[in-house]
Amino acid sequence: MKYYLHENKWEDIEKYLEDKTTIILPVGSVEQHGKHLPLGTDSLLAQEVAQDVAKATDTLIASPLWYGWAPHHMAYPGTVTLRPETLTDLVEDVLNSLIYHGFKKILIVNGHREANLPPLKIALGRVRNQTGAFIGIADPFYINAVAGKELSDVEPGGIGHAEELETSIMYDRFPDLCSPEKSVRNIPENHNKFLQHDPNVFTDKILTASDVDHYKSATNNIGVMGDATSADPEKGKIYQDRMVKNIIEFIKHLESLQVEIRERNIPL
Repeated sequence: MKYYLHENKWEDIEKYLEDKTTIILPVGSVEQHGKHLPLGTDSLLAQEVAQDVAKATDTLIASPLWYGWAPHHMAYPGTVTLRPETLTDLVEDVLNSLIYHGFKKILIVNGHREANLPPLKIALGRVRNQTGAFIGIADPFYINAVAGKELSDVEPGGIGHAEELETSIMYDRFPDLCSPEKSVRNIPENHNKFLQHDPNVFTDKILTASDVDHYKSATNNIGVMGDATSADPEKGKIYQDRMVKNIIEFIKHLESLQVEIRERNIPL
């Protein structure tokens, strides 16, 4: 059996569901990642995580969702963003389709990190309450928070977008798509103390949103928020391995979880 849903025949899926009802759904984004990383970084990394976990646990992977919610990244050419309502509706329809066929446990691997979470969490909440299925989100800022803090060598404010950690994984997994000589450091120095974007900085914070003009200015017309200059492939491998290990452990927990489906509906 192939690991991706779309590479199998319908009879293969029917047979899989006789023994297992867990599936992984990679969700990413197509958006600018500075001058050193490709537009598909978030989607590529979500799929890499899903593939590593699938091979270790014999778990099926749903066809990836490449696009996410990234309006501020429209400041740079090539970015594609969905409206948040569109992403929520899309994910709901995918989840409900999978549940209709007999999947009971769905783990979303989110490569767009915290930015995709608002629409994803709405979809998760709706579908779980309607169907009773277990749906979780594995997001690097949360499922790999410990490793992210331990492995990072940058100063406070150095983790944000197209920075050390995701750059390191890309250098390890997709070196041919990267341009390390174009990596930069961009850590705002005069921002208000409550507007700290770095998840590794434990402090009191205010949540806000960026518009296109503000984001382009804040990222110095390059697209990086944080420090990408200390990224290296070995760090990326360790970071990725730790994340995969955590998700494998959780997938094994899902195998023992008893889930009763209350309702199955075809999206109409």
